[in-house]
Amino acid sequence: MFRGKQTRVLLLNDMERLECTLFRLEQVHLGFELQFHLGPTLQGKSVHVHTNYPAPGKKFVSSSFRQLEWVNPSGREDDSDKYCKLDLEIAGSYQYYFGCGHEERTGGGFIVVDPVLRIGHERKILPLDCITVQTYLAKCLGPLDEWLDRLRVAKETGYNMIHFTPLQKLGASRSCYSIADQLELNPDFSPPGKNNTWMDVGNLTEKIKKEWNMLCITDVVFNHTDP
Repeated sequence: MFRGKQTRVLLLNDMERLECTLFRLEQVHLGFELQFHLGPTLQGKSVHVHTNYPAPGKKFVSSSFRQLEWVNPSGREDDSDKYCKLDLEIAGSYQYYFGCGHEERTGGGFIVVDPVLRIGHERKILPLDCITVQTYLAKCLGPLDEWLDRLRVAKETGYNMIHFTPLQKLGASRSCYSIADQLELNPDFSPPGKNNTWMDVGNLTEKIKKEWNMLCITDVVFNHTDP
């Protein structure tokens, strides 16, 4: 059975400020369309809607907003069925706001688009609520060539995701999150006479993803710097 894009509707109401509320939108494999409709308090007003979700072909910049165009499918003069839309295909957290006439902002909020995670050669979807994560201190794993033997424990015990502490070169304190160079791979991951690269890390994680049906993630704290 063919399944097209799903459509979600977000109703806008005057003075409704939802900056502390996240609208979580579960992603589907074809993406979905989010439609902004006018609530009763906004119909008949000149409403403009803005978002920092990037336009097709553009990169996401959190401070860059664009105005959405209204679609009026019936062509009627009233506002009962007009809407503006977003084709959401990129996972992430985004902001929207709207104003009336010369008022720039009279309401707004945030939307979160969940990612679609795929594993194995068949690229089966791993639901977000089924993730089980094992954390490894990357600095303790030794040379990259030895990682698979050490990570196999997580695979055999049923985990489907591995979390690594930062893989970058560490500072003098040797703290897992204290980084000396944000772009350089930790030299401890290379055995004598070899210089492993980020490409080697990518090849390893891709092997784990396809052959072990496991995903790998890592995180950094960019203001934790230690020369």
